[in-house]
Amino acid sequence: MVMTAPHSERLSALDAHFLELEDAGVHMHVAAVLVCEAEPLTRADGSLDVDRIRSFLDAQLHAIPRYRQRLAWIPVENHPVWVDDASFNLQYHVRHVSLPRPGDERQLKRLVGMLSSQKFDPTKPLWEMWVIEGLEGGRFALLARCHHCMVDGIAGVGVLRIQRCKQCQTLRHPPRPMCGECQSIEWDWIVS
Repeated sequence: MVMTAPHSERLSALDAHFLELEDAGVHMHVAAVLVCEAEPLTRADGSLDVDRIRSFLDAQLHAIPRYRQRLAWIPVENHPVWVDDASFNLQYHVRHVSLPRPGDERQLKRLVGMLSSQKFDPTKPLWEMWVIEGLEGGRFALLARCHHCMVDGIAGVGVLRIQRCKQCQTLRHPPRPMCGECQSIEWDWIVS
C-alpha cells in the first residue's frame, strides 16, 4: 500500500508572522460589516432566512479554497501550512444572532466589538460570518471576519464581491463568463 501525503501549501513568511504576532490581547483579524435590507430575505414568519445566505456562500466558496482550509504545522520545522479541512462545516462558520428589536447602531457596534474580540479556533478555517438580525428600519448586518494570515486587502473582499445578472436574475462569481447585462456589485442580490 502506497501512502500519499495530504496536499498542503506553505504560508509565506509574512503570513506566518501574522500568526506569531497574535497573543491573548492582540488578535490579527480583519473584519467588515455590511448593513442590508432584510425584507427580501424575510420568511413568512418574519424571521431572516439565514439558510439562504448560507446556501449562497456555499455556492461561492469554490472560488476561494482558502475558506475551506485550516492550519497545520510541519513536524520538526514547525512552520504552518494550509491543508484542506476534511470536517469543514459551513454551519460553524456562518452564525446567526439577533439584537433586541429595534436594534440601533450603538447596539450593533457593541455586538461587533464583542464578536471581534474572540479568537478563532485554530483547528478550523480562520474565518466566520455573523448574520445579525433585528436592526431598526427592517435591516440586518453581516459581520465578516477572517485572520490576517488568510488574506491580503484585496483577496479578503473576494467572498463578498459577486456578480449579478439583471437579465437572468442569477448570482454568479466574477471568474465565470458574464453576459452583457451583468454588472459588478456587492451584496445587491439581497435586495433583488
